[in-house]
Amino acid sequence: MYEKFGAVVQGSRVEFKLFLPDNTRDPSQYVRGGSPRIRQIHVRGDFQGAAGSQNWQFDDRFKMQRVEHPNGWLYQLAMTQDLAEGYYQYKYFVEFENGTQRWVSDPISKYGGSDESENSAFVIGGSESVVAPIARRLPPRDLVIYETHLDDFTAEFRGNRAPVDAFRDRLDYLQELGVNAVEFMPWTAWPGSGFSWGYDPVSFFSVEHRYVNDPANPANKLYKLMELFNDLHRRGMHVIMDGVFNHVRGGQDPNLGFPYLWLYQVPSESPFIGNFGGGGYFDEFDYQNNCVAEFIRDVCIYWLDRFQVDGIRFDYTLGFFRRGDNGVGIGKLIGDLNSHLAAAGRSNTALFIEHLTDNRFEAIDDTNDVGATGCWFDPFMFKHFEYGRNGNIDPDLLRILNANLDFAPGKGPVTYIQNHDHSSIVHEVGGRGRWFKTQPAAIALLTSPGAVMLHNGQEFGQVESLPGSGDGRVVPRPLRWQSDSPFGNDGIGKGLFGLYRQLISIRNRHPSLRSPNFFPWPTNHPEGYGAFPDQDVVVYHRWGPAEGGGFERFIIVINYSDYDQRIDLPFATNGRWEDLLNGGFVLVDNQKLFNQRINSNWGRIYHQRA
Repeated sequence: MYEKFGAVVQGSRVEFKLFLPDNTRDPSQYVRGGSPRIRQIHVRGDFQGAAGSQNWQFDDRFKMQRVEHPNGWLYQLAMTQDLAEGYYQYKYFVEFENGTQRWVSDPISKYGGSDESENSAFVIGGSESVVAPIARRLPPRDLVIYETHLDDFTAEFRGNRAPVDAFRDRLDYLQELGVNAVEFMPWTAWPGSGFSWGYDPVSFFSVEHRYVNDPANPANKLYKLMELFNDLHRRGMHVIMDGVFNHVRGGQDPNLGFPYLWLYQVPSESPFIGNFGGGGYFDEFDYQNNCVAEFIRDVCIYWLDRFQVDGIRFDYTLGFFRRGDNGVGIGKLIGDLNSHLAAAGRSNTALFIEHLTDNRFEAIDDTNDVGATGCWFDPFMFKHFEYGRNGNIDPDLLRILNANLDFAPGKGPVTYIQNHDHSSIVHEVGGRGRWFKTQPAAIALLTSPGAVMLHNGQEFGQVESLPGSGDGRVVPRPLRWQSDSPFGNDGIGKGLFGLYRQLISIRNRHPSLRSPNFFPWPTNHPEGYGAFPDQDVVVYHRWGPAEGGGFERFIIVINYSDYDQRIDLPFATNGRWEDLLNGGFVLVDNQKLFNQRINSNWGRIYHQRA
């Protein structure tokens, strides 16, 4: 429903539609909240000159009319004048019953404004595009995801171009790396025009202005995002949206921030904002009210349908989760989206939650309970951070590598050794001078169950330190393409890129590495499988269907230590095994290879196909 409101453009004309729920007309809309107490609303903007008025000036010809809506009230104004092609900004000027006046943005605007005033905008004309769905949407467990930030990724080379345009320059690079999905940190609009990660949203239907703004083509904004998605889909790359739906940036300035807060004379009476899950960030969405559930559901469907995104990562879902009650919050949202996707015949759309409980098993149980596709699996990263800091593994590593354990059938983790929220893995092992200490973690990541995720610059060893909170956390960290990447002269970057490319290629060619099958668990096996802290070595077995038919097995051994280690290596079967990581073949008899030297900070990936 909500996606139908905002500035609705038909040809060269525009109609403004602003919806406000009312529980006296529809009791299901909210159980907590009040009336907005609006006396009148005028639309003001730089489109007014086309109607013989003055831009941004008060004019009763642009007063909105209130009409009944089954779920509340609709304020609307239809322009009868044709507008020239271009990009137009506007805002609602609201007068309340007590005489208070505010400038309020449009909560359903599809375009953001160009300055600090958080204007809304619409476009007349411009290029048109339709996002074509990806030809073959893979099961989520088959994804190798590249998490990126449009600003940081393109900062060094984009010049004056829009980040979404510049991002297309590196699609060949991502394809060469081998990833088959790109997860963009939030592209929805945030307050002001400065740098942000995007986790302080104000406009959920709108793409951030700085990401798509091209002064030479002001009308081509959403078109740019659509064309980027089309380019990714043509290459078989999935698009995953990072959705922030647990909180919103309400702001302290009554003329700025989330519009559905400031459209109420008494903001605390807005049914959209209120305590629900104790998220603790910014202003919390009140999911006990159905108008919130409908609003966020419609936001998700807008991006899923119009932009054909292949998945959504839901930020900090503990902020809108109630254990045992899937009728509210993230449980209801996931249920509604699963129903919508099923009705549309769309399979393999990833719905990942970032649940972040201290107890990893609770996060898995909650993922199964709400019906999500999977969840971010922080323990995989933190266990490798611990190893990076102290240089030793522990027996619990075996459980972490068996990442798919306890997930319901068809569900699984998103595993990673680095993400946007924490320092880089190279920093955790002691800096680029000890880059080789990240190799065991990379081998484990690409040979363990779960959807795999890499983060901005991880593949060439960019070092970033992130404070846990406060100043210096959310700041630009541009990717240094020229100094430490495969495109520069840095040997470390080239070496790491080559390793990640090789490991991703191995994973993409072998379905059994993407299966949940893992041995041993819960303890080490007498034959020699397991995690061995005395040598900092881990040995595990993967198996499953092979590409094109048949059956395949893997024996993976990883040496996390700084010293070569000799071990007796177990095998599931006898015969000829190929080492996909190092090259060459071995012949196994009595299901053992004895006294094998495993190089420091390295491993072997043995493969046999039946």
